[in-house]
Amino acid sequence: MRGRGRGVLGGVVAVLTVVLVGACTGGGGEPVVSPTTVAPTPTPTAEPTPTPTPMAFPTPPALISEPTPEGAIAAGTQFVALYDYAFSALDAAPLLAMSAESCEVCTYVDDSVASLISNGETSVGEASVILTSRSTEIRPDEWFSVELRVQQAASQKLSDDGDVVGESAPTTADFVFAISWDGGAWTVEAVDILVVDE
Repeated sequence: MRGRGRGVLGGVVAVLTVVLVGACTGGGGEPVVSPTTVAPTPTPTAEPTPTPTPMAFPTPPALISEPTPEGAIAAGTQFVALYDYAFSALDAAPLLAMSAESCEVCTYVDDSVASLISNGETSVGEASVILTSRSTEIRPDEWFSVELRVQQAASQKLSDDGDVVGESAPTTADFVFAISWDGGAWTVEAVDILVVDE
């Protein structure tokens, strides 16, 4: 048979000790009550907000070193990976390093990352997936066009204390590139991103 449990009120355990002391002096003394001792209430500690882990720097595809349609596709694929990386790691420098100054999408990414940093925000989402790809050689060993159909995952924008302050739904988009080869590296001259209606 269970005994009656001890109630805890408001999480505070109070220890009360009352000592009555009888004195036989003169007309008799009043009872003496000892001070009440109350255990301090523990202060709840807030759970730390987990810090999102940024994506690892993407490894360039092996074919990226070739001035061929396949190499141009590899360059476009690396650009998409660096696009994701820029938002996840708050570092647009690698993407800008392979882009011409005239690339408007590249400038947009740089400005967006700078805004996240200045607001103390982060972006969380999975890496994009290349669904289809094709490339055309415009000028041999020099100019190429590349079209990549990309599945972009849903993402969230988080404040510095982990609250969700913005969200984007999964999107399928065509990345259409003009890419040049300068004899040793690829440069994204321009890229258009066209959302695909599904």
